[in-house]
Amino acid sequence: MLEQAYVKTEQGRAEIKARAQPLSRSVRNLLLLIDGSKSAGQWLDLVQGATAEDLALLIQQGLIAPAGLSVAAPVRPVALPALPSLDQQALYAFLTSAARQRLGLIKGYRWVLDVERCGDLAAMQQLALRFVEEVRQSQGEEAAGEVGRALGLSA
Repeated sequence: MLEQAYVKTEQGRAEIKARAQPLSRSVRNLLLLIDGSKSAGQWLDLVQGATAEDLALLIQQGLIAPAGLSVAAPVRPVALPALPSLDQQALYAFLTSAARQRLGLIKGYRWVLDVERCGDLAAMQQLALRFVEEVRQSQGEEAAGEVGRALGLSA
């Protein structure tokens, strides 16, 4: 199970938006980040407080599924066009600066590494949207609103 890569299911993406289920912070963070690019074990190492039981819960509830299954095929978020005013260089500059400032040295460094891995504008935009959600989880709605406005997202 820990060597397997997982992706969010439609149900998992809906849960991220709706926050309908009472998931712990570590479980919700794990759900938010899982994208099929790493094995489950690697994600557990990156998400503070996440355990194999958290992973099993996400699988049991149908929020994630093994990568490669048609029901869990990754889909680009609908919100990607929401960042039209920022090009890849502007997003890069904002995310590398704001990550350390908003998330602290260690977590910010991890985000900067993720920014470095982005190969194109679409990937950078997707990461920017994840960054807003990460700020929301760690600092609340007001801080996420500030970051969203800085990125040109509508309120």
